[in-house]
Amino acid sequence: MNSIVEKAIEMDQFNNNLPDIEQGGEITLSEIWDGTGDVPQESWSIQLTDSDWINYVFDVVEKKDDPLETVIRITEIELI
Repeated sequence: MNSIVEKAIEMDQFNNNLPDIEQGGEITLSEIWDGTGDVPQESWSIQLTDSDWINYVFDVVEKKDDPLETVIRITEIELI
């Protein structure tokens, strides 16, 4: 497991379903985005505590008609 994701899971106060993903890994957008708001184009952040977030930076690999099924490659994972 990615050490940043592992730390984020420990910090998470909102019971988010954080994917066990490494940089360079490919997932569908639905694994990090719940479909609310505008479709993320380059990154998506998930709130962990009142002041901490995990941010996934990504490239689109294969755009789908349903944005939740779009395949992305994670290029960076960071705590902000």
